[in-house]
Amino acid sequence: MGKQPGASPEELEFIFECFLRRLSDGEVLEEMQDHPFPLRSVRFIRDRRREFNAARKVLEIQVQKEFDPIIVKRKEEHFEHLADIADKLLARNLDKVIQKTSPPRGDQFDMFEYFWKGIGITREHLSDILGEHVDAFFDANDVDFEYFLSHLKAEYPEIESKGLDRVVKENPYELIETLRILARRKTFKGTCPVCED
Repeated sequence: MGKQPGASPEELEFIFECFLRRLSDGEVLEEMQDHPFPLRSVRFIRDRRREFNAARKVLEIQVQKEFDPIIVKRKEEHFEHLADIADKLLARNLDKVIQKTSPPRGDQFDMFEYFWKGIGITREHLSDILGEHVDAFFDANDVDFEYFLSHLKAEYPEIESKGLDRVVKENPYELIETLRILARRKTFKGTCPVCED
């Protein structure tokens, strides 16, 4: 007797929906006859039910955690704190930096890529200012900054591959844009030790 093929995702979804409808193992097998699934034994259905019940238990605990009002409130507070960090990194109106969009004119103003507080600045100057903000905040709040950085890496994956210092140096405006969005959105991808707790 040959070994039956494993269940496809479609077959598992069908079987699990039958379990949710509280059908017995025999009733599930009857329902499956009307569909193009392989013939299965009661033992196969019983094994899937055991797996389903174990997965359901884990998922129920996770859903309960995610929708527990205390946990939801704590998550909101955590994200609010992270948004505050993003905002602090944009101190001194750094969030008001705009990228120059005019075509090259061939004069001394061509060296400026950005405008900040009404004056033209270079990428290097913008990088220096942002780097000072990052260093100052990190020195004063190293643990909070590490938590923030965990989320920032999820939002801006280049930080993971290149490192924050290099991103600040090479792409200061793009990082400022990301910080602007995070400060306003107040939700964050990824996790940190606070999220896991």
